[in-house]
Amino acid sequence: MTEPALAFTFPRRPTPRRGLVAVLTLLVLLIAAGRIRFALTEPLWFDETFTLAITGQETWAGFLRECWRDPGGPAYYLLARLWTGLFGTGDLAVRAPSLIAVAVAGALPMLIKVPGLSRPARIGWGLMIYAWWGVGFFLDARCYALLLAISTGQLIAFARLMQTPGLRRALIWAGLAALAIVTHYYALFFGLAQGLIYLALWRLSAVRTWPAALAFAPAFAEIAWHAPQLKRFSALGKVWHPDLTAAGVVQVATFLVNPIGPLALAGAALVLILARLAGRRDDAELEVPPAAIWLTAGSGVLAFALVLAFALTGSGLSPRYLIPAAPALMLGLVLIVQAGPRPSLALGGLVFLWLGLQVSPALDGLGPRRPLPRYEFETASEFLMAKGVTDVVFLWDHEVTPIIPPDTIARVGGVFFQRAGRPVRVTPLVVTPDQDPNRLIPQAASGARPSFIWLYNQDGHTAAHRFPPTLDKAPGWSCQRTAPGPAGVLACVKG
Repeated sequence: MTEPALAFTFPRRPTPRRGLVAVLTLLVLLIAAGRIRFALTEPLWFDETFTLAITGQETWAGFLRECWRDPGGPAYYLLARLWTGLFGTGDLAVRAPSLIAVAVAGALPMLIKVPGLSRPARIGWGLMIYAWWGVGFFLDARCYALLLAISTGQLIAFARLMQTPGLRRALIWAGLAALAIVTHYYALFFGLAQGLIYLALWRLSAVRTWPAALAFAPAFAEIAWHAPQLKRFSALGKVWHPDLTAAGVVQVATFLVNPIGPLALAGAALVLILARLAGRRDDAELEVPPAAIWLTAGSGVLAFALVLAFALTGSGLSPRYLIPAAPALMLGLVLIVQAGPRPSLALGGLVFLWLGLQVSPALDGLGPRRPLPRYEFETASEFLMAKGVTDVVFLWDHEVTPIIPPDTIARVGGVFFQRAGRPVRVTPLVVTPDQDPNRLIPQAASGARPSFIWLYNQDGHTAAHRFPPTLDKAPGWSCQRTAPGPAGVLACVKG
């Protein structure tokens, strides 16, 4: 009798594709964990404190008043007010919308078909956008992560409109462009650049979609409402923004490719060179992008040029204002890869470069918390609360302070006390660059348990530039200084 043959089964080896997916997933989760840890443990820096002060108004009338006083668009503040009303005002809670927005920005190209991009190219582009945001400073409770997500959606909508003009597609693009504008006013230049390219390519077909322009009406009405305050801030732009130089333009451009710095741009160039040296293109692997998608990426370059021209008028420029151009520039890199030799190899190289640059920051974020030189006074407020202070003199020694109403400054100075249920009397102190805060602060300090918080920048057009803080060396004060260096915070309590 013949015995039945034994059937042996061997474990299947993981295919290269499965291994690649596993590594990419691990990197994405590592970055996410580092971001969450950072958002949970790092104190809110100064601009985030303004977000708390604006969104924490007791009435909607007060909220709208503070939105008008701030130079930023109101869309983010509205979202933050609704969010904190549901989830509270803890540090992680107020940063959560930014964490979510970055993930959404990266997911959009993967979920929405982009004409002219293969599926691998869309996935690669999305992962680059997700990794671009980094681990650290830009996770803050400000408008920039939301702006990145909206601008990514706007760019995808523009790509679809460029492929086939139509009123529905034009309305979607215009609606997102208008939303980006009321999130950050510099987004106006990106909508303008895309509109000009659309008209230049499609001409009469584009004109027929003119009703979509009505979507911009609420945004322009909001700008008109906000214009008087924006004019006041714009007049001070050159005071705290350096003059635009050739070196500054290069710095902004490298920031937009990847905030890590020139290393990313050099790495991207190396990936493209190696892909070209590796062999000829396999035409069956990825399709050559059509002209419309190239023009979509080019809209970021045109918008960049428009913003630079505007900055030359003296309005000031920070790299963060150009965040809407970042998805377009990364799209341009992906298109170069898709049209070149060995596209899969080159695309993988770009993705791993972008994700890999964030590994070290993510691991640092997961390590033990350490003091960072951040411009924040949450730590100072906690120090004063532990001392049981009753009165706080709050001095924000900055060029823009004179145009901000004193009650707003007082609300900002007491925001952490209010959040902790430890109300204090806050006295705002506004000084000019020729006044010595070391003399004026003790004169303003009063109450049963007086104290002060002094935010200074010795490199600016400020009082601290001429009169560096020395009260921590004066008798009768118990002090804590954070962020040692030209810009920092000094908090002291009497006695």
